[in-house]
Amino acid sequence: MVTNDTDRLLARYFAGELTPQDRIRLEKWLAESQEHEDYFFELTSLYQNMGTGEYPPFDVQKAIEILEEHINKTSLKRVSHKRNKRKPLAWIISAAAAVAILFFIFNRKQDNPITTITEKGLYSFADSTKINLIEGEVSFSKNRTRDTIYLKGKASFEMNSKKAESKIVKAGNIYVKDIGTKFTVEANTPDSVYVSVTEGEVLFYSDSNTGINLKMSQCGYYLSKNNKFYKETMRGNFQFKGTSLSEVIRQLNTFYGQQIELKDKSFQDLPITVTFTKEDLSTILDVVAITLNLKVDHIGDGYTIE
Repeated sequence: MVTNDTDRLLARYFAGELTPQDRIRLEKWLAESQEHEDYFFELTSLYQNMGTGEYPPFDVQKAIEILEEHINKTSLKRVSHKRNKRKPLAWIISAAAAVAILFFIFNRKQDNPITTITEKGLYSFADSTKINLIEGEVSFSKNRTRDTIYLKGKASFEMNSKKAESKIVKAGNIYVKDIGTKFTVEANTPDSVYVSVTEGEVLFYSDSNTGINLKMSQCGYYLSKNNKFYKETMRGNFQFKGTSLSEVIRQLNTFYGQQIELKDKSFQDLPITVTFTKEDLSTILDVVAITLNLKVDHIGDGYTIE
């Protein structure tokens, strides 16, 4: 298991600042499991190609010497079949790798020390994940890949479709597994969790219930008292007072996450005054089209107005 204390220990190790007591702790940690050893080497492979930037100050040559000394010392303790799993020493102790390892360890604690976010706002991450914290807090698992995001409150998420399947948002004992999408999770109380999807698809489930699939423009909620999930079409509230058609379309696109196209741009300034309360997108567009004497068509995943 990798903890914050372990990361600090590794940082001191590569920077050449280990005390004799630290060295004993580190050697014991490495000997505990193959997972620890794999993590030690994974730091190099994951971050050697991160690019240039400003790194925390450290003695690279000293780090390389210590790393080489440790590899030589610990390799004598391994049985022969374990030796084959080690990376070539020249590759491990390259300056670029040493810089990358130190960058990862120090940068996690200094430049981007986020394990818990409590300040409202939009946060972007290196893997293209975006989190908009609306209220409450989000925190990340300690497994380095941030596969699990813990939510208390309300937040919107946008995931890279190629990496989304490894992402899970957890609220209490409720899970939202992303399948490349944009979605919002509201978990202000332990009694219920609400999820709305504006793009793509999510799996919405719990420890004891396989749950439901939610697709674009769908929402669902979970009630803990009966351990059940419910699905419904996303419904919005809108009040338009002399609002231009182009602005109406913009607001609907933003809320429902579907593409609405106005074919004839000469209609974009037409004003409309109407109020909608918990209506689905199809109904709203029908009313808008009838009111302005236009026609709406549902084509694929979007709509056209002409």
